[in-house]
Amino acid sequence: MEEIKDYIYEAYYSEMGESFGKKVRERIHWILQNVKGNDILDVGCSQGITSILLGREGKNVIGIDTSSSAIEDANKYLLKEEEETQNCVNFIKGNFFLEEFNKTFDCVILGEVLEHISDIDTFFAKASSLTKNDGQIIVTTPFGINDFIDHKRTFYLSEFLRLQEENPVVINEVKFLGKWIGVVFSKDQNLGQKVNINNDLLIRLEEAVQKIEREYVSQINMLQTKLETVQNEQSSESHLKYLEEKAEKVKIQKELYDAYTENENIINKYRKLDRDYEILLTRYNNLKNSKFGRLATKYWNFRKKKRR
Repeated sequence: MEEIKDYIYEAYYSEMGESFGKKVRERIHWILQNVKGNDILDVGCSQGITSILLGREGKNVIGIDTSSSAIEDANKYLLKEEEETQNCVNFIKGNFFLEEFNKTFDCVILGEVLEHISDIDTFFAKASSLTKNDGQIIVTTPFGINDFIDHKRTFYLSEFLRLQEENPVVINEVKFLGKWIGVVFSKDQNLGQKVNINNDLLIRLEEAVQKIEREYVSQINMLQTKLETVQNEQSSESHLKYLEEKAEKVKIQKELYDAYTENENIINKYRKLDRDYEILLTRYNNLKNSKFGRLATKYWNFRKKKRR
C-alpha cells in the first residue's frame, strides 16, 4: 500500500500556504507551551518539527514514527540544526504498540496521532504507563468530522472525558484550536478531582462549535455566490448566443426576402410583357379582320406576287 506522506515540517514554515502554516504553528506552539520536564517522548513525530523545536530548548527528546520516509525527513532536518540540538534529539522508526522503552518520561506527546489509531484505549494506556508520576500526556487531534483517508475515528470532548475516567490521569486543560482540540492530561496516582463538564467548559465547547459552524456557513455562502456568478455568466453567454443566432436567422430571412422580391419583380415584368403581347395580338387580329385590314392584306399579297 502506498504510504500517505505527511508534510508537517514544510507546513510549519508556511511552504504549503500562509493560512495553513498559521494553523499548524498555533497547534505546535500550544504543545510546546504546555510541555513540562526535560525527558520527552514524541509519539507519531512525523517529520520531527515538534521534537526539533523542543531540542532547541535543551529538552531530551525521543521521536518515534512508523513511517520510514517521515523518520528519514526528520533526521535530514535535524542535521540542519546546531550540534547542541542534534545531541538532544533522537528519532527512531518503530511501532509504538510494540516498541520497548527502558525509561519513563516527564511528558508524552500524542500530536495528531490518536485519529489514526483504532485501539486508542491500549494506545493511551501505554502512553500513560510511560509517563512519570505527575508527568503529562499532551494530545492534539481533529475536533469533529474530518474525513481524511487515514483517519479512523472522530473526536469530541466526551472521548477525552472517557479516557480520563478509565486511566490514572486527570485533565488539566482543554483548548479548542479551530477544527482541532488540545487536551493536557496529568498522571496522578492520587487521582484528585477529575474534570467534568462545567459551565466554563460548556461555554468554550459551544463557542468552538459555533466558530466551526460559522466557517462552514461562510464557505457555503462563498460557494453559493460563486455558483450564482457562474450561472449568471452562463445565462449571459446563453443570451448572447441566442441573440447571435437570432441575428443570423434574421439575416438569412432578409436574404431570402430580397431574393424573393427580386424574383417577384422579374416575374411581374414577364407578366406585364405577356399582357402587352396579348393586347398587341388582340389589336393586330382586330385590325387584320377589319375591312381595311382585309384590303391591306390583299394589297401586300399582290405586291409579293409581283416581286416574284
